[in-house]
Amino acid sequence: MQNTLSLDDAAELLGCSPAFVRTMITKGRLEPDTDGQLQRSQVEALAELIAKLKDGGFSAMVSGMAPED
Repeated sequence: MQNTLSLDDAAELLGCSPAFVRTMITKGRLEPDTDGQLQRSQVEALAELIAKLKDGGFSAMVSGMAPED
């Protein structure tokens, strides 16, 4: 399994459009490396948050945005 993903691969993993991935980059939720690749772990963490939001609504969003220690 690759540790990095292209923008298109990240969109596929997230089940969204490449435009949404670019938005997440612009907002600082995802950070591409110097080659424009995204860390799989960041994309998977975002996928987890999206799944929580779909399942749990606002309370999941608040807990999902809490800073990590």
